[in-house]
Amino acid sequence: MGVRIPEAASDRRAGYKVGERYDTGLLSFVLPSKEAEAYTGRLLPEGTRMIGNFRPKQKDYRPAAAFSHLGLAEPETLVRGLRRASLCPDGLASPEGVHLRRCVDLFAHEFRPGTTRIYVRSTIEPTVPPPPASPGP
Repeated sequence: MGVRIPEAASDRRAGYKVGERYDTGLLSFVLPSKEAEAYTGRLLPEGTRMIGNFRPKQKDYRPAAAFSHLGLAEPETLVRGLRRASLCPDGLASPEGVHLRRCVDLFAHEFRPGTTRIYVRSTIEPTVPPPPASPGP
């Protein structure tokens, strides 16, 4: 996906689902909220802001590639403390955005005061070879 994970990130989780038509990459990690704000700010183009989840999905929402497989709630079901944005690499010249290789849905959820989980989901053309499997913790 081209999303770089900050060194300070904890609780790093990732998954890759091979689909019939498209594959999906999932990535999640936790940062202190001030660092998460700075991180998302470096991904977004200047003048762009993340928005709240004004149309949350029901708690039983099951996307094709679910974060629940990583032991997490689906970000689309969260309302309080959630912000979201969609980004594509075409012409994205933000400091972190220049590394982006795929379009992504980006979510930032302050699930506890001062602590934010970043969620990233990307749909990937199946002609792209999947990343190598990494050993679990």
